[in-house]
Amino acid sequence: IYNLFNVAVIAMGSSISIILGKRLGAGNIEEAKDYSTKLIFFNQVICMGTAVLLLVTAPFFPMIYNTSADIKSLATSFIVVIAFCMPIHAFATSCYFTIRSGGNTFITFLFDSVFMWIATVPIAYVMAEFTNINIIVLYLLIQIVDIIKCIIGFVMVKKGMWLNKLT
Repeated sequence: IYNLFNVAVIAMGSSISIILGKRLGAGNIEEAKDYSTKLIFFNQVICMGTAVLLLVTAPFFPMIYNTSADIKSLATSFIVVIAFCMPIHAFATSCYFTIRSGGNTFITFLFDSVFMWIATVPIAYVMAEFTNINIIVLYLLIQIVDIIKCIIGFVMVKKGMWLNKLT
């Protein structure tokens, strides 16, 4: 369900990469910087709309399954958590594609894959194995770990590490 609602955010991320890559390819560094801010903001606006839509429709998706009321309630809770965390993921995605637009594929590899293995997976393991945190709270905390990625991405975008002339 999350992926279905996140399609617009991911598509906008790809668009960010294409639009900024074109500006960088033309040597328009300042224009690319200006566009990046506007496109990241626009992606957040799109995300807010889809997150609200997901939040409103969350209780209806579990109804299509033939399962107990407890499981349906749990599924609804997971969907609500992911709806509230969508802006975090959208911002991280926007930063990822902005950095990638400048040709920094290794940094984006670190940003995406390596981060998951050095931060998200170990934190999830430790919290699941050594605490008695409710599964919904655990899921929320794991989703919130991406705020670290947002901060790193924000710093990299603001510092202009992605601004490479591609010509």
